[in-house]
Amino acid sequence: MVSMIPQSIHAFVKKVVEGKHPHQAKPLVEQQANVLGIIQTLVSADDSKGSGVVTKREVKGVSTKDSGKDKTLIRFGVSDGENSVSCVAHNCNDKYLSGKLTESELAKADSIIRKSLADGKPIKISGCYTNFKSDRVFIIDSIDWEADIHKSQVNAKVVDAFVKECAKHQIEDIDVDGNTFQRPLTPLDVMMADDGLWAEIYADKDLKQAILLYCLSPFDKEDMIHIGLITNPGEGKNHLVDKVISPLVRCRMAGTGKLSTFAAMFGAMSSDDLNSIELGLLPKMNHDRIIFSEFQTLEEDVFGEMLNVMTDGHYNLQKGKLDVTRHAMLNMAFFGNPPNYWREDEHDKEEMLRAFGKYTMPIISRLTLIFAKPTLSNGVDASTKIKMKIMDNMDKKTASGSNKDKIENLRSFFREYLKFVSKLQPTLGIYDEIIASEFEEIEKTEGFKEAFAKRGNTDYRKWAEFLNLIKGFARLNGRAELDYEADVGMAISLFGESLTTLTDNFSKTALQGGLDYEMVDLHKKIMRKFSNGTNGKQASGTLKEITKFANSLKRGKQWTDLQKIILPDKSKLVTVMGNTVLVKGNWSGE
Repeated sequence: MVSMIPQSIHAFVKKVVEGKHPHQAKPLVEQQANVLGIIQTLVSADDSKGSGVVTKREVKGVSTKDSGKDKTLIRFGVSDGENSVSCVAHNCNDKYLSGKLTESELAKADSIIRKSLADGKPIKISGCYTNFKSDRVFIIDSIDWEADIHKSQVNAKVVDAFVKECAKHQIEDIDVDGNTFQRPLTPLDVMMADDGLWAEIYADKDLKQAILLYCLSPFDKEDMIHIGLITNPGEGKNHLVDKVISPLVRCRMAGTGKLSTFAAMFGAMSSDDLNSIELGLLPKMNHDRIIFSEFQTLEEDVFGEMLNVMTDGHYNLQKGKLDVTRHAMLNMAFFGNPPNYWREDEHDKEEMLRAFGKYTMPIISRLTLIFAKPTLSNGVDASTKIKMKIMDNMDKKTASGSNKDKIENLRSFFREYLKFVSKLQPTLGIYDEIIASEFEEIEKTEGFKEAFAKRGNTDYRKWAEFLNLIKGFARLNGRAELDYEADVGMAISLFGESLTTLTDNFSKTALQGGLDYEMVDLHKKIMRKFSNGTNGKQASGTLKEITKFANSLKRGKQWTDLQKIILPDKSKLVTVMGNTVLVKGNWSGE
C-alpha cells in the first residue's frame, strides 16, 4: 500500500484541477444540486438561482378580477437533499402576483416540473422571493433541466494520461502467499494512500477498497454495490463518512426517527392525484449512495421494501388504481453496532449481524461485502497509528497549508475521475472460464457454505456480486478491459476478507490465552501457504521457511507467540521438531 503519493502525481492532479493540463482546458468546479443560494436571499429578495429535485406539485385554477380569467398557479417544492424551497410558477396578472409567465412558458415549466417529480431528475431555477398572501414564496422566471450532475468534467484523454502517469512509478506489494514483488503504481493505489484521501482517518486495506468501490455510481442494477459494516460503538464510522465519502461523492445519511420512515425513504401518496406524490430519499439519490446509520433501528416495513430495491434498483408506489415506478439504482451502506448482548469472547462473528433481525439472511444475501469486525483497523500497530492520526488531526497537520491544498486537489480530481470510470463497461467474457473456476473454489470453502448455503442451495447473488467486484476494480483503475491478475485477484482477496470477517469464530479459550488478530491472520496464512494435504488439519515446513515467511509479513513477533500457544487439550498449536515444524489447524486441539 502507498503511504506517500509521488510529487509528480500531485503536480498532474493540480494541473487538471486548475484547467492547465493539455487535455483539461477548464478548471474543475463542484457540481452538486444546491438551493442554498436561493434560501440566502429569503429576506433581501435579490435575484438568485439554484438547482435540485422537485418533491411535490400542486396546481390551482385562479379566476379573479386581479388575476384575470382562467389563470393557472403551480406551487412546487425543490430540494437538494438537505434544503428545500417553496416555489410558484404562474400566468396571473401582475396585479395579483408578479413574475407572470406566458402560457407557453408555463406549459413548458409544468412539463419539466412533472418530469422531475416523476423521475427524480434535477432542474435549475431562477427568480426571486416575494410575499404571496401570508407566505414567502420564490417566484420563478426561468426553469430548465440541470446539467447531468453525473457527467464527469474530465475526459478519456485525462484518465488515460493519469493511468500512464501512475504507471511511471513502481511500488512493492505482497501476494496472497506472502511473497514480495514490484509492480506499477495504479490509480487505486493513489486513492488508498495514507497521505491523500485517507489522510484524516486510519483504516485497513480491505475497508479502504470496499469504500472506494462503494463510491462508484451505479447506472445499471447489476452495478449496485451494497456493504455492511458492523463494529463496536466509537470506532469512527461517522468520521469515515465525513472525511472520506462525503468529500468525494454525493451521498445521504439516513438515520433514525423521521428520517428513516417508509414515507421518508420511498415517498407517499396523499391522494389519488399523481401530482401530490412526495418524493422519497431513495429516488432522490438515484445513481448515488445512501448510508444507513444505526440500521438496526429501521422499521420492519422499510427493511422489507429495501430488499427489493437492493436487487432491482426500483420500487412501486401503489394507491387505488395508481401504480407508479420509482427508480432507485444506488449503492447502500449499512453502518451499525452489534447487538447489545454481543461479546467478542463469547459470540461468533455471524452473531454480530443479528442486528438485522428477521431480515438477517436476506440482507446478507444482498450485501456485496460484509465487514463484521469489532474494530475498523486490525493491522500491525493499528492502535498506535490511529492515535497518531487523531493527534495529527487535532494539531491540524493534515488540514493546513500545502497538505490541505494537496488533499483538496485530490478530492476535486477523484470526484470527477470516479464519475468517468463509473460509466466504463469492462467485459468479463474473455476470462469467463477462469473466473468461474476461481469462484467454484470459493464456494467449496466451509466459510462460504456456512454463510450463504445453509439451506443447501447455491446463492447465485453472490456470483453476480463477485463479478461486479471484478468490474469495480477495473473501473477504479481506469480500465475498460480487465487485467486478470489485478482485477480478479483483488476481487478474490477482498471477497475472501469479507467472508472471513463474517464467519471466523474466535475461540474463547484461545482469546483468554492471549490470541489477537495478527496471530489469527498469520496462522491462517501459514495454513494456506504450507498446507500438506491434510485438508486444513495440519501444515508443515522447515523452521527457516516459516520464520522467513512470517517476517516477510512483518509478523515475526506473532510467529514467536504462536509457538507458545497451549491448546485446551494441553497440546501445542505449533510443534517444532529439529528443523521441522507442524502447525495444527484446529484451535480446540482436537
